[in-house]
Amino acid sequence: MEELKNPVRTTVYLDEEILRRCHILFGEAKVDSFSSFVRKALDCYIDYLVTDQSHSFISEELAKTIRDEVRPIASRLSKGLYRYAILIDMLCQIIAYQDTEWSAEQLEYVKKFANARVAKSKGVIDLKTLLDDHWGKRI
Repeated sequence: MEELKNPVRTTVYLDEEILRRCHILFGEAKVDSFSSFVRKALDCYIDYLVTDQSHSFISEELAKTIRDEVRPIASRLSKGLYRYAILIDMLCQIIAYQDTEWSAEQLEYVKKFANARVAKSKGVIDLKTLLDDHWGKRI
């Protein structure tokens, strides 16, 4: 049994149906007293209210573990998406000037400016604006 700090006795009135459901689930809660069951249920519900969630609910420890595991994956995905955004920007330039013969030096130039545009736009590429800004210009 877990040690309580300054336990206080209180009276709670429960509906018979709720009390019946509590007794049914008492064994699944892995507690040794009804007080422990109620305390565990109240802790869970208080955490639920504090997080202001109206849908699924997980404990803070589990949420922290998930964040710690996902962080490196999210970082790798973000870097990959950034590289893809640069390639999409480059493809937009190539499509805009599709009749141009591209040398390796010119493609490197396009890549340099694509990188600058993606960095400035934070990854949001507007094809129409890109084509309008550069329509008629040759690299």
